[in-house]
Amino acid sequence: MVPFMRLQTILEARWILGFFALLAVVCGLFWAWTFWFFLLLFLCTVAFFRDPKRTVPADPNLIVAAADGTVMDITESDENQVLKTKTRRVGIFLSIFDVHTNRAPIDGRVIYREHRKGLYLDARRRECSEKNESMTWAFENPCV
Repeated sequence: MVPFMRLQTILEARWILGFFALLAVVCGLFWAWTFWFFLLLFLCTVAFFRDPKRTVPADPNLIVAAADGTVMDITESDENQVLKTKTRRVGIFLSIFDVHTNRAPIDGRVIYREHRKGLYLDARRRECSEKNESMTWAFENPCV
Protein backbone atom coordinates (compact mmCIF):
# COMPACT_ATOMS: atom_id res chain seq x y z
CA MET A 1 0.00 0.00 0.00
CA VAL A 2 1.34 3.44 -0.97
CA PRO A 3 1.30 6.00 1.88
CA PHE A 4 -0.82 9.11 1.26
CA MET A 5 1.97 11.49 2.23
CA ARG A 6 5.67 11.47 2.78
CA LEU A 7 6.51 12.20 6.40
CA GLN A 8 9.03 14.94 5.55
CA THR A 9 6.40 17.22 4.02
CA ILE A 10 3.94 16.90 6.87
CA LEU A 11 6.75 17.53 9.37
CA GLU A 12 7.20 20.98 7.83
CA ALA A 13 3.69 21.77 9.05
CA ARG A 14 4.08 20.26 12.53
CA TRP A 15 4.01 23.61 14.39
CA ILE A 16 0.93 24.81 12.54
CA LEU A 17 -0.81 21.46 13.05
CA GLY A 18 0.16 21.40 16.72
CA PHE A 19 -1.15 24.94 17.18
CA PHE A 20 -4.53 24.13 15.60
CA ALA A 21 -4.80 20.85 17.56
CA LEU A 22 -4.06 22.65 20.83
CA LEU A 23 -6.58 25.39 20.04
CA ALA A 24 -9.20 22.77 19.12
CA VAL A 25 -8.79 20.97 22.45
CA VAL A 26 -8.44 23.99 24.75
CA CYS A 27 -11.09 26.18 23.13
CA GLY A 28 -13.33 23.14 22.61
CA LEU A 29 -13.50 22.69 26.38
CA PHE A 30 -15.26 26.05 26.66
CA TRP A 31 -17.12 26.41 23.36
CA ALA A 32 -17.95 23.26 21.39
CA TRP A 33 -18.20 25.08 18.06
CA THR A 34 -14.55 26.20 18.32
CA PHE A 35 -13.43 22.57 18.45
CA TRP A 36 -15.00 21.95 15.03
CA PHE A 37 -13.65 25.23 13.65
CA PHE A 38 -10.04 24.49 14.63
CA LEU A 39 -10.41 20.85 13.57
CA LEU A 40 -11.45 22.13 10.14
CA LEU A 41 -8.38 24.41 10.04
CA PHE A 42 -6.23 21.44 11.09
CA LEU A 43 -7.63 19.29 8.25
CA CYS A 44 -7.23 22.11 5.71
CA THR A 45 -3.58 22.42 6.75
CA VAL A 46 -3.06 18.68 6.29
CA ALA A 47 -4.61 18.98 2.81
CA PHE A 48 -2.39 21.96 1.95
CA PHE A 49 0.81 20.13 2.95
CA ARG A 50 -0.12 16.83 1.29
CA ASP A 51 2.48 15.14 -0.89
CA PRO A 52 0.90 12.28 -2.84
CA LYS A 53 3.09 9.81 -4.68
CA ARG A 54 3.47 10.50 -8.39
CA THR A 55 4.10 8.00 -11.15
CA VAL A 56 6.90 9.37 -13.30
CA PRO A 57 7.14 8.27 -16.94
CA ALA A 58 10.05 5.89 -17.54
CA ASP A 59 11.27 7.71 -20.69
CA PRO A 60 14.49 9.59 -19.74
CA ASN A 61 13.92 12.05 -22.62
CA LEU A 62 10.70 13.43 -21.12
CA ILE A 63 10.51 16.60 -19.09
CA VAL A 64 7.53 16.74 -16.73
CA ALA A 65 6.02 19.67 -14.86
CA ALA A 66 7.85 20.45 -11.63
CA ALA A 67 4.60 21.32 -9.84
CA ASP A 68 0.84 20.81 -10.01
CA GLY A 69 -1.08 23.92 -10.97
CA THR A 70 -1.98 26.16 -13.87
CA VAL A 71 0.62 27.11 -16.48
CA MET A 72 0.57 30.92 -16.51
CA ASP A 73 3.30 31.58 -19.07
CA ILE A 74 6.15 30.06 -21.02
CA THR A 75 8.97 32.45 -21.85
CA GLU A 76 12.32 32.21 -23.58
CA SER A 77 15.30 34.01 -22.13
CA ASP A 78 19.07 34.00 -22.09
CA GLU A 79 20.23 32.17 -18.97
CA ASN A 80 23.65 33.57 -18.04
CA GLN A 81 24.34 31.96 -14.64
CA VAL A 82 24.83 28.26 -15.34
CA LEU A 83 23.85 27.08 -18.81
CA LYS A 84 24.81 30.29 -20.62
CA THR A 85 22.35 29.65 -23.43
CA LYS A 86 18.71 30.24 -24.40
CA THR A 87 16.28 28.56 -22.03
CA ARG A 88 12.54 28.28 -21.47
CA ARG A 89 10.91 29.18 -18.19
CA VAL A 90 7.51 27.70 -17.39
CA GLY A 91 5.56 29.76 -14.85
CA ILE A 92 3.11 27.62 -12.84
CA PHE A 93 0.54 29.17 -10.49
CA LEU A 94 -0.36 27.09 -7.43
CA SER A 95 -3.74 27.80 -5.87
CA ILE A 96 -4.42 26.80 -2.27
CA PHE A 97 -6.04 23.63 -3.62
CA ASP A 98 -2.94 22.45 -5.52
CA VAL A 99 -0.19 20.26 -4.06
CA HIS A 100 2.53 22.67 -2.89
CA THR A 101 5.48 20.35 -3.49
CA ASN A 102 7.98 20.96 -6.27
CA ARG A 103 9.56 17.95 -7.91
CA ALA A 104 12.52 17.46 -10.23
CA PRO A 105 11.25 17.84 -13.82
CA ILE A 106 13.89 15.48 -15.22
CA ASP A 107 16.00 12.58 -14.10
CA GLY A 108 19.53 13.65 -13.34
CA ARG A 109 21.98 15.10 -10.89
CA VAL A 110 21.69 18.56 -9.33
CA ILE A 111 24.72 20.56 -10.45
CA TYR A 112 23.65 24.03 -9.31
CA ARG A 113 21.19 25.65 -6.96
CA GLU A 114 20.77 29.20 -5.75
CA HIS A 115 18.27 30.74 -3.35
CA ARG A 116 17.23 34.29 -4.15
CA LYS A 117 15.63 36.40 -1.44
CA GLY A 118 12.74 38.53 -2.55
CA LEU A 119 9.20 39.68 -2.05
CA TYR A 120 6.01 37.65 -1.70
CA LEU A 121 3.86 39.26 -4.37
CA ASP A 122 0.65 37.65 -5.59
CA ALA A 123 1.79 34.81 -7.86
CA ARG A 124 -0.70 35.86 -10.55
CA ARG A 125 1.13 39.16 -11.13
CA ARG A 126 3.51 39.31 -14.12
CA GLU A 127 6.44 40.80 -12.19
CA CYS A 128 6.36 38.17 -9.43
CA SER A 129 8.85 35.87 -11.20
CA GLU A 130 11.48 38.63 -11.16
CA LYS A 131 10.74 40.05 -7.70
CA ASN A 132 9.55 37.13 -5.54
CA GLU A 133 11.73 34.84 -3.47
CA SER A 134 12.84 31.91 -5.60
CA MET A 135 15.15 28.94 -5.97
CA THR A 136 17.07 28.20 -9.16
CA TRP A 137 18.06 24.61 -9.87
CA ALA A 138 20.14 23.12 -12.68
CA PHE A 139 20.19 19.40 -13.46
CA GLU A 140 22.70 17.40 -15.43
CA ASN A 141 21.09 14.80 -17.69
CA PRO A 142 22.93 13.45 -20.74
CA CYS A 143 19.65 12.40 -22.42
CA VAL A 144 18.05 15.86 -22.54
